Amino acid sequence: MRVTRWCLGLIVLVLAGGIQAAERSTQELTTSELTSFENQYTAKLYGFGINVTSSLRAKGNNQYEFYFGASAMVGDVTELSEFSWNPQEQLAKPRHYFYTRTGLGKNRREDLQFDWNTNQVTSTVRKTSAPLDAALKIQDGLSYQIQLRQDLIAGKTNLTYAISNGKKLKQYRFEVVGEETLDTPLGKVTTIKVRRKENNNEEREIYAWFAKDFQYLLVRLQQEENGSAYTIYLSKASLNGKAIEHF
Repeated sequence: MRVTRWCLGLIVLVLAGGIQAAERSTQELTTSELTSFENQYTAKLYGFGINVTSSLRAKGNNQYEFYFGASAMVGDVTELSEFSWNPQEQLAKPRHYFYTRTGLGKNRREDLQFDWNTNQVTSTVRKTSAPLDAALKIQDGLSYQIQLRQDLIAGKTNLTYAISNGKKLKQYRFEVVGEETLDTPLGKVTTIKVRRKENNNEEREIYAWFAKDFQYLLVRLQQEENGSAYTIYLSKASLNGKAIEHF
């Protein structure tokens, strides 16, 4: 059960959102608005199938809704982030974050409100609050995925993000490992391999592969620990309702 809970949680960690048509250049992407998408991922763990949907929806005026849902026989995880996007600064700014987990041990729920006028983030579930420091470019537990993707496209190597849970800040750190060609359900694709740095667990390695020529679409996610590997694969992807048939 511990690994099953982790596997659903892993998908939450680094599913970077937002894909653009392959023919569009990186420069065009970094100066344009984010584009709506819907991606599906699949995995198996101890015979249990895990299905994941990750989608981004534009709400107008540079406001976006980022949804994540993972479903398995043993439980479900749902996350939702409402954030604003600054195309000049290439910065995501969270406004509302919602999380719920059922069936995986103890049920859990979180609801965070980000008030940038008073520089406070408040948990309506735990009745706690914490200051927001704009200089830290604070993200919620989902919006940082958008920021990670944009930073990769921009060629940044300092991939460190401050995540607020309404009580304290956590640091998520990533590094680019290199380039690798993968076989996927959609064909062969050249990817950039990224590793999440674990602060207190040298035995656990978490990797993500992003399609270099498809504007850093996440195609694979994997944890390696104690000689075992747990892998999640892209199965379907669409951009503005148009399916990506193959790489």
